[in-house]
Amino acid sequence: MTAARGRDEIGGLIAGVQDRFPSFRFALEGKVDGFGENIRFSWSLGSTEEPDMIRGTDFAVLEAGRLKAVTGFLDKVPAAA
Repeated sequence: MTAARGRDEIGGLIAGVQDRFPSFRFALEGKVDGFGENIRFSWSLGSTEEPDMIRGTDFAVLEAGRLKAVTGFLDKVPAAA
C-alpha cells in the first residue's frame, strides 16, 4: 500500500495515521521476524472497543540497526474506511 524511506518519511507516515485516527493505537501482533538487515512484522490499529479494526504486515530494511525503509501492506480494512 505504501513505502517510506528514511526517518522523515517513516515519521510522516506514522504521524499521518495518528492525525487521521487520533484515538487509535498501534499494537504489535506476534513476533518480529528477520534475516540479515530485513525484518517483517504484523500489527493492528484500532480503538479501545475494537483494537484490531485495521491489520497490516510491514517489511523493513535496517541500516546500522536503524530503520532505513519500510514497505507496508494492509491485511484487514473495514469496508467504511
